[in-house]
Amino acid sequence: MIITGLILSLLSCQESSAAFTGKIDLDIREDDVALRRLRLGVEGAFGDGYDYTLSFNNDIEELEAEVHEVLIAFDHSWGKIELGYFKEPFGLENSHSSHEVNFLERSDATMLAGDHNIGIANYIEMDPSTHLSWGVFRNSISARFTDLIVANEDADNFWHVGASVGARESDRFFQGDEIMMFDVETLYQAGAFSFQAEAQSLEIDNTESTSFTLQAAYVINGGNRIYDTTRAKFLFPATAGDIEAAIRATRVDMSEYNPAMSVINAYNAALNYCLSNSSKLQLEVERGSDGLSDDQTTVALRYHFRW
Repeated sequence: MIITGLILSLLSCQESSAAFTGKIDLDIREDDVALRRLRLGVEGAFGDGYDYTLSFNNDIEELEAEVHEVLIAFDHSWGKIELGYFKEPFGLENSHSSHEVNFLERSDATMLAGDHNIGIANYIEMDPSTHLSWGVFRNSISARFTDLIVANEDADNFWHVGASVGARESDRFFQGDEIMMFDVETLYQAGAFSFQAEAQSLEIDNTESTSFTLQAAYVINGGNRIYDTTRAKFLFPATAGDIEAAIRATRVDMSEYNPAMSVINAYNAALNYCLSNSSKLQLEVERGSDGLSDDQTTVALRYHFRW
């Protein structure tokens, strides 16, 4: 099966030099339209229970491509095992891909979490409501544990709590002799309404960076998001015509680790329209900064297509 992805972004900023809080890498001098990212790849199955994924991010303007994900997954008596270059199991928001989140981008809080890395991960179903995922990577070890307190599939009613921990060596993101990551999370869904909260701590030597995120969403026309019990996250909205409103508040404090950074307080409001089971239109307003510049207000419109 061939899977490709295309994301188009139309940005309109109140501040003439605003960037989308560092998330969208554009030098916006005026209202701008740009191809945010073209992700091309393949995924499928072979043999008895083996899956594979190979995808690339393509920079159209620079005519460059880089590997996004390369993995082979298979079922084992220990659960699902993945090998390759993929995202470390850590945290709730970080476990969602960019096409599964309620907003144009994941929040700035994910700066304190691991990203794609080379390694092996194991996803274990300890019982139908309790799941453990852990992995050993090139320069890190991480694990995420979740437990479903409420699980009523008929009523689309779920509530889980979870925690993650990780240890890593210095890399291009963080430098230090001792680096530890911690995360606690909760997610609640009752039909069309969903709520999630997450707190993270990144300890580097004798400094601590912290983040906290709250977000809520409601599918206005009575549909709902699909909760993946095995991975403890939401999947891409699958019902064409769904309209979802979402709000999010994020606070990130990295001032101990990098005194040049101010505390990030970001607030987002988004309206998402699901055009089909593979595409959606997103309108978002954000007030915040990247910690190195003044707060700015950004309005962004994105068409997201995955086939």
